[in-house]
Amino acid sequence: MNGQDLTGQWTGTATDSKSESQQKLVLSITEGDSSIGGVLHWYSPEYQYIRHIVISGRFYGKDSILTIREDSSITSAVEGGDPFRNSEVKAGPSPGFYILFYRRSAGRKDILEGHWGFTNQQTGKSGKMEIRLEKKAPPFIPIMLPPHPKKDSTESRQLLDRETKVAATIPARGTDTIRVALYDNGEIDGDSVSLFVNGQLLVQHVKLTADAKVLLIPIDKSLPVNRVVLFAENLGKLPPNTALMEVTIHGKTYNLFLSTDYRKNASVEFNLQE
Repeated sequence: MNGQDLTGQWTGTATDSKSESQQKLVLSITEGDSSIGGVLHWYSPEYQYIRHIVISGRFYGKDSILTIREDSSITSAVEGGDPFRNSEVKAGPSPGFYILFYRRSAGRKDILEGHWGFTNQQTGKSGKMEIRLEKKAPPFIPIMLPPHPKKDSTESRQLLDRETKVAATIPARGTDTIRVALYDNGEIDGDSVSLFVNGQLLVQHVKLTADAKVLLIPIDKSLPVNRVVLFAENLGKLPPNTALMEVTIHGKTYNLFLSTDYRKNASVEFNLQE
């Protein structure tokens, strides 16, 4: 399968070989061809917990094999620790390398299949999960922003009372819009946020879940730097308010893990200069 482009979104499940419990997987590959990069979103519906794993790897087209390496995994601290480590049912992938096999089904669907091992941190027992992913278009509808910014609001007034920390500065020269996808990070506990662009409220009451909320944010080219601020409306059941923000510009995706609370906001700056 030389020339097979794996770039895009793959959705599917991880099934525990012993309990047959299923967890939801979304593999977003943002760098295709033979060198692979992206994020694996690993969601446990039973425990309402999502884990985002930054991955890299390589696709061997001659043998239709995709190897994946876990580069980093960031989750929120929860009571009792990381639930993926406390039981076989909740187990996520163990650190290391994993192999998936590519095939095209009779219905011309692109499929990735394989097995990932895990070890229960408490009992030391090992197991494996059967992985099946299918390449699909994103199953979400973008949130379209209003043509004019919203005026004064409670959030706008509170924004000025909180410290705002810059999480990243991203080059954005030569673009009209920025694609931003928001997920909850850690336990799905009711986190809700507002987004400000250049100090103006553009969208509010965005509930963070395991499914991406996608926004297309217009760029103000009269400003050398455009600033997007994530504002916590609440802290959910388990403070702080945590989110994964995927920013895509010129085909490149930046994965930012943000944390906000009633004292601080998180911001991303987009530099339009050379």
